[in-house]
Amino acid sequence: MIFKELGILNFGKFENKIIELDRGLNLISGENEGGKSTIVNFIDGIFYGFSRDSLARKVRDDIFEKSRPWSTNLYKGYVLLSDQSEGYRVSRDFDADEISILNIENGEDLSKDERNYLNSRIPQPGLIFFDMSRRLYRSSFFISQRFSQVEEDAAGEIKNKIDNFSVSQDENLDLTKVLDKMNKDLDELGTKRRKTSEIGRTYGELEKITAEKINFASLRENYEKTAQAHKDAEEELKDLEDKMRGRKLFELQELKKKLKESQEEKKSQDENFDFSDLERAIEINRSTGLYSSKLDDLLSQEGHIFEIDDDAELDYKRFKEIKEEIALLNENNFSKEIEIISADIHNIEKVAFKYFLKIFLSCLAGGATVFLSIYFKKYFLIIFSIIFFTYSYFRIVKYRENKDLLHRLKNKLVDFKKKSMDKTIKKKEFDKDFAELLEKYQARDLKALSEILDEKKEENLKNISKNEYNESWKEKNHLEIRDTKEKISELEAELLKIFEKYGVKNIKDLKNLFYELKDYNKDKTSEYEYRIEALERENLSGEIYREESLESISDKIKEVTREISNLEGILKTQEESLEKLRSLEEKSFELEDKLKKLEYKRELLELSIDKFETFIKLRRRDTLPILKNNISNYLDKMTSSKYSEILIDDRFDIKVYDKNVGDYVALDRLSLGTMDQIYLAFRLSISKIITDKKIPLVLDSHFDSYDDERLKNTLEVLKDEEQVLIFSSSNREREILDKYNLTYNLIKL
Repeated sequence: MIFKELGILNFGKFENKIIELDRGLNLISGENEGGKSTIVNFIDGIFYGFSRDSLARKVRDDIFEKSRPWSTNLYKGYVLLSDQSEGYRVSRDFDADEISILNIENGEDLSKDERNYLNSRIPQPGLIFFDMSRRLYRSSFFISQRFSQVEEDAAGEIKNKIDNFSVSQDENLDLTKVLDKMNKDLDELGTKRRKTSEIGRTYGELEKITAEKINFASLRENYEKTAQAHKDAEEELKDLEDKMRGRKLFELQELKKKLKESQEEKKSQDENFDFSDLERAIEINRSTGLYSSKLDDLLSQEGHIFEIDDDAELDYKRFKEIKEEIALLNENNFSKEIEIISADIHNIEKVAFKYFLKIFLSCLAGGATVFLSIYFKKYFLIIFSIIFFTYSYFRIVKYRENKDLLHRLKNKLVDFKKKSMDKTIKKKEFDKDFAELLEKYQARDLKALSEILDEKKEENLKNISKNEYNESWKEKNHLEIRDTKEKISELEAELLKIFEKYGVKNIKDLKNLFYELKDYNKDKTSEYEYRIEALERENLSGEIYREESLESISDKIKEVTREISNLEGILKTQEESLEKLRSLEEKSFELEDKLKKLEYKRELLELSIDKFETFIKLRRRDTLPILKNNISNYLDKMTSSKYSEILIDDRFDIKVYDKNVGDYVALDRLSLGTMDQIYLAFRLSISKIITDKKIPLVLDSHFDSYDDERLKNTLEVLKDEEQVLIFSSSNREREILDKYNLTYNLIKL
């Protein structure tokens, strides 16, 4: 298989860059930052899309963003390749994740081939053409300068990569780390004896819980005994309740018999006792009482004179007169009149004073005018003094009117004050009279006194009316007394006959006789009916029980109920302890289950480690001889037979046989250039072991540490490969190729 053309349409710094490649050596030369690494990434991107293996979602590495075109939004390219005489065109739109794989010879389209999506949701044509994953492809057919200037580190890296490939077929996949991780996990699991390990801690917790469970050893047995006792008590209670129902059934039958007997007894008694006689006797007794009361009233009222309280009558009259006089006095509010007149006097005095000032000032002004006119001999000014004197005259008239009014008001004020004083004196006299009346009739206040006097007055009026009525009624009263006495005698004779019939002396004995009989029968019947009704409401059923009384059965039920209550309390306490025991058992079960899982995990890890170690040994045994042979052949050609054999012992220490020394030399004693040759021999060996396909090799600045001799020998080896792409920023490769007339295709960037 060879790449015939790289069509870098829009990728990194390149736009529409076409690179034609030939079979054999292809030297791609350019300055630093000239785009060599971009072309290497382009090849990786076309065949694998910068994808990381993931079928769950699309995942790319950082190269995808770093390789975006600088001057356009398009992100495309293609590769023309030839495989077993058939040509293919592989193109990719990186942004859209779209590929096109076309067989140029027969037009077959492999774009939808399922192999593109075996490892990733981003299509990978490399799986079709190289039959390997991106990781394996980059670790076998992509070769760069691998090492720094520290020889010890370089030797260690070569050793690790050869070891990794001998086991996993991938130089970057170190299965010994997986083995170390498994051993670490096994160590963390530990054993029962190592208490700090996970198994040890779990076993310790289980022992602690087991010790706690011992404290509850007898609890379950005690709980079962208590539960059985509780069950027996409940059964006994049920039996007692059945007996109670049976006894009640017996009581119900007996009560029905007694009720029937009571009803028959009542019927027999009703035939001997006539309740109409009792009713007649009661009626006669009541009528006799009424007539007797009437007779007493007639006798008591005959000749009776009701007393009239004359003193209360006089006090009532005097109280009303005082109230009327006080009402008349209160009609004249002298205090208000005095207040109004005093205010008027004050206002008039102020007005009079103003008039006096005006008179004084106007007279003064008139006098001053006369004086000044005479003094200055301006006699015509005397006319103006007349105005002032005229004004003074009218003010004097007003002043006198006010003084007269003031005099009258003062006289009126004196009169009102006298009347007010008289009114006060009278009120004090009335208060004294009221005090005497209040004390006489023991009244709290005037209102109470008024009520008392009103009652006295009303009582006097009634007594007067009665006295007047008695005078008119006295004549006919004697006839009514006689008739009433005769009626009473008739009723008493009839009542005596009833007493003699039933052998009693008075109405009370007769009532007791009838009522006792009636109440006795009624109470017995009611009691029987009530008890029968109460028992029938219970819907009793079952067998009749006669041996024990209701009270005895009830006492036993109370005793058993108390016992059940005590047992329930004990059970509740025991159940709380049992709950803790159940919790410990659940925890113990969880820990036992966890311990089983941990032990199983330990056994599984031990088995896995054993199998894995066996697998590694077998892989090394199968792969290392082939790998050693291939590396030795390549190294012999690259070093002109100086280093013709490589030795790898059981501890994976690598040595190279040096013909000049005649002995094996340790890897860390070799130069960086030699180690780069060994690494290249290793990578070439890998490419031959992992696949039969002749896939183009890509060497990116790999020969920087080679001297001219090493470079010439290595190029001599590489010229026999199907296709090699050498990327270089120097002219050394070109000069040596030209110097030794080696065929190659030169591409300048």
